[in-house]
Amino acid sequence: MRSKSWFAVFLLLAAGCTSVAPKTELKLMSYNIRYINAPGDEGEFAWDARKASSIEMIHREAPDVIGFQEPKRPQLDYLVEHLPEYGHVEMGRDCGVKPDGGEHLMVMYLKEKYDLLDWGHFWLSDTPEKASHGWDAMCRRVTVWVKLRDKKTDREFFYFDTHLDHKGKTARLEGAAMNVRMMQQIAGDKAPVFISGDMNAAFGAPTESFLAPYVQWLDVARDKAPESDNRATFNGFGKEKPLWIDHIFYRNALPVRYETLDGANYGVRYISDHYPIVCTFNF
Repeated sequence: MRSKSWFAVFLLLAAGCTSVAPKTELKLMSYNIRYINAPGDEGEFAWDARKASSIEMIHREAPDVIGFQEPKRPQLDYLVEHLPEYGHVEMGRDCGVKPDGGEHLMVMYLKEKYDLLDWGHFWLSDTPEKASHGWDAMCRRVTVWVKLRDKKTDREFFYFDTHLDHKGKTARLEGAAMNVRMMQQIAGDKAPVFISGDMNAAFGAPTESFLAPYVQWLDVARDKAPESDNRATFNGFGKEKPLWIDHIFYRNALPVRYETLDGANYGVRYISDHYPIVCTFNF
């Protein structure tokens, strides 16, 4: 009887030693939502015609974390009101300069799944601590970041939401380089870290150099995910040439599935002039 008892204890200990820690799964979405009252945005392209479908899309896709680019204050208020399951942080690129802060970067995260441990922001310029133009940028540009902890697995990760300038070539390259430096400073080398947004640059010459700072330190979700696509992310409401300018980069994680949400399945032809992109990761 004694030997059997010890054998049972041995089996339990062995099982504990070979158990595998649960993986943390993250479904990350990047969504340039198209700012309200943009010139030419009338009829089906106006925010009032698209806003309910944006909520429908988010509810259907159920991302864990969302990085928004371009929403102005009325859009921020609408998103927060209609997505109460998400916590949020945000910063306007013109904060302190314009009364409403202008276009914003906002990060939303599922409150039930994650704890917000820290967050911050910085402008893409030589004076990142204050609202400012960087280099040859046409607009002020800001990046917002969060540090989140998965409540189930206790694992922590960092996410950065960004929007690079659409005109300034130096600003795009220097802005990307600053994002990488800040990720290294804030997140370090060991933690899972993600950055996504409208980079206003596609892979391939002559714009490839604008993305070089990212690919030197991070991996490209679209290229590395076993399930993926190569569909354009900018649609211009069907009036402009399609472009591949929205991206998700990552470090210290495993991409599982990347997808461009370019179907007309949410109630309108276009929920924005950019298609949302999503990638599911394990780490």
